[in-house]
Amino acid sequence: MSNSNIWVLVVDDMDANRTVLELDFRDRGVEVVCCDGGQAALECLGKRTFDALVTDIWMPSGDGIELLRHVREQHPHLLIYAVTGGGPGMSMASASALARVWDASKVYIKPFDSQALVDDLIADLHSARNEAAGDRQP
Repeated sequence: MSNSNIWVLVVDDMDANRTVLELDFRDRGVEVVCCDGGQAALECLGKRTFDALVTDIWMPSGDGIELLRHVREQHPHLLIYAVTGGGPGMSMASASALARVWDASKVYIKPFDSQALVDDLIADLHSARNEAAGDRQP
């Protein structure tokens, strides 16, 4: 199954993290849009449809938890992967628990293997599409 019709929104305040994920997704034939914070991500979500969101949990320009809350309300079928390195006053366990509360499919703790994240996300999207296709067959 082709990855060329997969669109992923990557949100992280760290340019290096966005760039690594962007390159890994593009190497797999996935279309990717990157944003540096929650507000920019909300603007992108208002302009086009995405298949998945990969977001940092704590960002100074827009909290990832707030972004997750909005996405769950406005885009309930969007596949969400959360990444976290903690943040001021937030333990990694707390950030991971909050991400799960907001229905992130997977949580990755920084530093993480970006290629493994990309592979997992693509596999989850293909699996969901295959299930949906099976539901539509008589």
